[in-house]
Amino acid sequence: MAKLRKINALLFAQYQATAARLGAERVDSAKTVERLLQPIPRESLWTLTDHPDLQTAGALEKLAGLVTHHLNRDPQYALAIAQLAVSVADGLPDNTYPKPVMAQIRAIALKDLGKVTRTLARHQESIEILLRAVALLQDQPTLGHDLALVRLHLALTYQELDRFTEAFTLTRDSKQIFAAHSDAHMVFIAGITEGALLQRLARFREARETYLLLLASGSPDTESEAALRKNIGLCSIELGDFIEAESNLAESIRLYMKDLGQPIETLRAQTGYGRLLIRMGEIEHGIAQLKPVRRAFLRHSMIEEAGICALEIIEGLLTRNKPQDAERLARMVIAEFSRAQLNQRAITALGYLSRTIYRRRTLQSLSSTMYATTSSRSEQIRSASFCGVRQLRFGGGGRDRNSDQIA
Repeated sequence: MAKLRKINALLFAQYQATAARLGAERVDSAKTVERLLQPIPRESLWTLTDHPDLQTAGALEKLAGLVTHHLNRDPQYALAIAQLAVSVADGLPDNTYPKPVMAQIRAIALKDLGKVTRTLARHQESIEILLRAVALLQDQPTLGHDLALVRLHLALTYQELDRFTEAFTLTRDSKQIFAAHSDAHMVFIAGITEGALLQRLARFREARETYLLLLASGSPDTESEAALRKNIGLCSIELGDFIEAESNLAESIRLYMKDLGQPIETLRAQTGYGRLLIRMGEIEHGIAQLKPVRRAFLRHSMIEEAGICALEIIEGLLTRNKPQDAERLARMVIAEFSRAQLNQRAITALGYLSRTIYRRRTLQSLSSTMYATTSSRSEQIRSASFCGVRQLRFGGGGRDRNSDQIA
């Protein structure tokens, strides 16, 4: 018994010393890291991997904060910082900190990199990175909360590849762990993730009810409210409730733009608003809304998001009986997806959509004596084209992106 008490005392002393050290490093890194990164071009951040001011857990924590800050403002810069953090964490000697701390700081760096690669639609890469983080954490019994956090990120990435059963299981299990740790905020976020899964499965009424209950359950922070209102708006479009859609999407855009200063999330909400306008029959207005949004996504190298905008525009062009313009845009998106090596199913479906539009245009060139037959067949093809648009939006290729609020 005396020996056990001595061991416990030593462990507690070690814990206190480590905590004090981490606290001091956090203070030292508060301004140093950002000042160190500021003059370095994005493409050269990797040259800081061995810089002495970055070789601490405090510095890595600051890098993690910068990844989160830039993710919805400049995802390419967030990617460069996340890659730098992984390189620094991997390069630290294994005995720099106690084993649980080493596992934690390396897993957090990987988690952030997995989050950024998912945002950039590099989904398989994101899964591989997040599984590395899981492997680091699962043998550390004191890091159950960190493991749940990584698994929730993994669930979000799985849903991007239509692996819904695995995503539901991971989300449910993570939510239970957050509840066991009395982490009400992460329980709330896991609830949003459950709603997102229902939305991806086209169970829009259930998804909207989930979001509405969360919105009414308490006082969500500004970012959570913006995400909920965006998703409520998107579900309301699919349910034909355009008044509800308009009010929630408009409020989401205001929150993201004015209160949060998050241009990427603003663009996502504006995509939804453009879709709403097209569904309401305000085609020209909707297309005018979506074109600059698409260009902004392309500037950020967010090819999949730009593709979603293009699909909304294509739907509007087809409704306006402009198949040549629709086909041209569809081919442009195919080229963009192919160059970015995005989901092959999305490229295949886009190819089908482009061919369908072409066939419709060919039919429209027939003589007026065949007008009745052509008109009937054209409507069938237009319906098939819209099915292709919606398959990409909600299926494996392009689809609504739900806000990534997980730390």
